[in-house]
Amino acid sequence: MHKALSAIMTGLIFTACSQTASTVNRPCQPSNVAGGYRLQEQISPEAKQAMELILKQLNSSSKLKQILEVRTQVVAGTNYAIKFELANGEIWYAIVWHDLQGNFTLSQAASQTPFPALCN
Repeated sequence: MHKALSAIMTGLIFTACSQTASTVNRPCQPSNVAGGYRLQEQISPEAKQAMELILKQLNSSSKLKQILEVRTQVVAGTNYAIKFELANGEIWYAIVWHDLQGNFTLSQAASQTPFPALCN
């Protein structure tokens, strides 16, 4: 009885650890909750303006190749979480806030590490 209980407990712990590891190791997770980021089907003019601000702040001689993905979140304006590729093949991520007065502000500087808002 003791061996059977020990085997069951070991199995449960092993299963729980493997499930936790797979959740923790993912760089980001999609948000399907109200107020979360939503994927833009088409890249809006505002997202392109946000991209212009990112490129001005980015310290790279490489030019923009393409915007790969834009996710938006409404928060007293709109957050634009943008995944983009430079001509040198590097993939970058940044978040720009577009306030209600029309101003664009870089809220997460460009990084090659994805933010939780930018899920693959």
